[in-house]
Amino acid sequence: MAKNIAFILEYSEWKGYYPFERAAIMHNLLTTEHISIFLKGKEQHISELLNDSPTIFKNYNELASILAKQHFDLIIYDGNDSTIEQAQLFKAHCHTLVHFDDRGEGATLADCHIVALREETQEMMPANMLVGNFSFAAPSELLQIAFEDKLENDPPHIVIAFEDGDEHNLTYRTLRHLTQLHIPLKISVAIDENYRHSVEDLQMMVLSRRHTSIHQHPNALLSLLPTADIVVCNANYTPYKIATIGIPCITAAQNERELTNSLNREHNGFVHLGLGRKMKQSTIQNAVMEFVLHEARCERAIHKQRTLDLRSSNEALKQLLLDLAYARHEIIHI
Repeated sequence: MAKNIAFILEYSEWKGYYPFERAAIMHNLLTTEHISIFLKGKEQHISELLNDSPTIFKNYNELASILAKQHFDLIIYDGNDSTIEQAQLFKAHCHTLVHFDDRGEGATLADCHIVALREETQEMMPANMLVGNFSFAAPSELLQIAFEDKLENDPPHIVIAFEDGDEHNLTYRTLRHLTQLHIPLKISVAIDENYRHSVEDLQMMVLSRRHTSIHQHPNALLSLLPTADIVVCNANYTPYKIATIGIPCITAAQNERELTNSLNREHNGFVHLGLGRKMKQSTIQNAVMEFVLHEARCERAIHKQRTLDLRSSNEALKQLLLDLAYARHEIIHI
């Protein structure tokens, strides 16, 4: 018998829109189950990402009234950091509660806390926490990009993509630094819906510069990745997207919270520059030149990223959620 599964989603500026992408991906994979989606607040772009018509609630008192009408085998909470009170509300209406990437106190009450954005400083993991690459659900557009060696571009193609808000305008800072490199480069800047700053300022900078362009649309990054030789991005979920394909990648954290995420490190094929607002021109230029000048360095980075095996994560995550929904806790496929 099909299980009743609910996604409860809430936007957080820390995590941007990816949690909604993850919910949509898992919804499409769990087609044999009864799925309900509850969304706090109403935003057109989020509804488009979900590719569904979620039940909208304004606050958690309203959600409590909605949940009281039914009981779920599995509730999945994703997006913001939860409180104890929120987790208690969820648990009252389900058999099993799952949280994703939740650094709030409510995560301690979840039956299973699935973590992609693991803190590098975290030594002891709580008993309910599962950490692994399987926790990243890869968008179908990423999986459609061929997993093969590309022809080298001439000049090298660098993609700049600071998703999830770009609080300190690292897009502008990075573009300014890279346009000072006196070597031929093709530079593409991906701008998403969360970008908080003036696009006109970027356009003025690229004016009259050959091979430098601004791409402003919802799928800007995905459209540029097939031809990218190097990506410069933030340190949240974006490195997972890059590693799904395998592209030499330089990351800079948008804030202290991103700074603690542990995926984008050397042993996984990344160059991490620390806090982006403290990034020096020489540091980002040297990192780019390291990849441009040394083919073996690029090959090692790509190999390490591909070793993460992110292209199989969707199926692993699907099986894990089904095991939890059907109470097959001893048969977790990771």
